[in-house]
Amino acid sequence: MVVKIPSLLRLCPLLMLASASAQDVTAPPPPATVEPGLEQAVKWKWQIEPGDAGAWAMAAATPAPAAPTTDPKAPEAPKPPVRTAPEKALDHTVARGETLTVIARRYVVTVEHIKTFNSLKNDVIRIGQTLRIPGIEDIKAMLPPPPPKDDKGNASSSPKPAASAPPPVLIATKPKRALPPAAWGAAALVQTQVFLDRQGFTIGPIDGTTGPVYEAAFKTFEKARPGQLFTPDGQPSEQMKAIGGAYTEYELRPDDLRWIAPMAEEPSRKKGAPPPVVTLSDLTSQGFLAYRSGWEFVSERFHASEAFLRRINPHIKSPNAPGTTFLVPNVIPFEIENALAAPVQPAADPSAPIKATIVELKRLIIRRGEEVIASMPIFVARPGLRGRGTWKVLDVIPHPRFTSTGDPTMPTPAPIVLAPGPNNPAGIAWINLAKATDPKPLPYGLHGTSIPGYMMRQESIGGFRLTNWDLARVIRLLPAGSDLTWE
Repeated sequence: MVVKIPSLLRLCPLLMLASASAQDVTAPPPPATVEPGLEQAVKWKWQIEPGDAGAWAMAAATPAPAAPTTDPKAPEAPKPPVRTAPEKALDHTVARGETLTVIARRYVVTVEHIKTFNSLKNDVIRIGQTLRIPGIEDIKAMLPPPPPKDDKGNASSSPKPAASAPPPVLIATKPKRALPPAAWGAAALVQTQVFLDRQGFTIGPIDGTTGPVYEAAFKTFEKARPGQLFTPDGQPSEQMKAIGGAYTEYELRPDDLRWIAPMAEEPSRKKGAPPPVVTLSDLTSQGFLAYRSGWEFVSERFHASEAFLRRINPHIKSPNAPGTTFLVPNVIPFEIENALAAPVQPAADPSAPIKATIVELKRLIIRRGEEVIASMPIFVARPGLRGRGTWKVLDVIPHPRFTSTGDPTMPTPAPIVLAPGPNNPAGIAWINLAKATDPKPLPYGLHGTSIPGYMMRQESIGGFRLTNWDLARVIRLLPAGSDLTWE
């Protein structure tokens, strides 16, 4: 009996990689159902207002001294229980119903690794066939060799990889340190996620794993631009290879500290201790709701899951120190300092009208005429919000802040204020919406979020939320007056 790989469209992303599932570096607390600090506030009425543009960011901070990457006195950060390829090569006997994809997922390697290690010419395998599964050192040996150095120790032009080696999809720039196993093990899938993100067909936080949100982005792009992801034989397209690789590096700058709250760093917590509790008092006592750590800042700047960013940067002990170098997804960075530069919204073009559609309250699709030009995940902040028919996109409120009088039965004498900032529940901006029959803005709009990794699981205040980096793109695509429809 001959076992063949199923259709390319369904399995291309899996052919490239079966990566480890995203897990945090510490044991997570029980899942919360409400955004931290808003447990009672989600029941109150909130009003959205424009914040003070002059107070967007904190006052210039005094740069913290660059800390060494290792501190012999500091406690060891707990290691994540990450699944990786086998430590040493082993044999696998093909069973009924197994494909190369299934076997690759089981051992956390790629199909190309198995084919190269077994000198397979195609994807056909047979029941009872013995395959050698490469170990970690074997997979490293398959990577392209480093560029040779001249007499002065400088790298010369990169040689062409061996014909049997998989295409170099690791990093777009010369790295300052060797890539950890979690990074090169996820590189093929991260490259696909990065390419989709660069094209405006995003998955939310990039994490090197598959799932419903990734599959939705993949299928939407494949339908809109067939053949631009992979070649017929499953290799990355020329367009994807042109981005240069899955990763790049980013060095934290002193000026970045304007966006990061000067709080104690996480490694000081005892092993296994839960993260600090965030209360409403914490949120309302700040004049700017900044990122809570360098991890948050860099994750959002490069559209990454914070847990994934930690996994691929195990050497980092001081994420808030200028000069710290992070390995990051090779996306076009979200620059919070420039995201709201005027003019925020484009002018309408009657010859090429823009229309937005929210599909099953899970995905925002933007079309220019009949062409899909962007697609990104979207989720409701408050359960029960729905829409039907045709709505209208109105103006943008940058740097939004929320105000409320609190519990309606015991209103506060002074308004409760959630200040602007990337950690405001509405994120960096709010887009007013109205029903087609009534131009008055609705109390819920399109906006960003302070919890990109949890926005599909935790309630909050607001309306329909996207990641801040996706929202920054949306406001540049949707002119005032654009139609918003529901499917």
